[in-house]
Amino acid sequence: MPKIVRDEDIFSAVIKVIVLRGYAGATTKEMAEAANVSEMTLFRKYETKAQLVKLAISSIADQMDFESATQYSGNLYADLLTVVERYQELATGYGNFLSVLLPDLGRYPELAEIMERPMGIMRSVRKLIARYQTEGKLKTENPFHTLAALLGPLVYIPMLRGSVLESNLASIDPAEHVKGFLEGRQTT
Repeated sequence: MPKIVRDEDIFSAVIKVIVLRGYAGATTKEMAEAANVSEMTLFRKYETKAQLVKLAISSIADQMDFESATQYSGNLYADLLTVVERYQELATGYGNFLSVLLPDLGRYPELAEIMERPMGIMRSVRKLIARYQTEGKLKTENPFHTLAALLGPLVYIPMLRGSVLESNLASIDPAEHVKGFLEGRQTT
């Protein structure tokens, strides 16, 4: 009876190996070993290392369901809270993976396609912010700057986890974070 290869197990192994070795240092052989499958199985099913990483990222996006988190409801606070909560969940669960992978984007052309879906999600959040700016509910500024101000602390804190500064880090409460964010930006 052939062994059943679950995509989730493969993607989990890919993420672990990338975190440990970086994109350049990670090999499909190591990924296969971490997933307890043969390297040939990976090549037959996924073809390339870049394809494996792309599918792992898509799997993460599916789990997080970011597309629904960027839907406009007309309630500024609730919409931003949903985005922050989902992003915090992403940063907590996969921050190490993304912080290792992101610096390699410019060095490896095959990674450009990998980021299409995450960049689409960021464009959706920017579009949500721009809509609230157009409605006059948020201060008008470059929506990407607003996005960085909203999500920046959620990126920064996980990056510092495991460092000597960790003992000084407080967890971010999403509700308080959004309230503080809106104090300087909400217009109505």
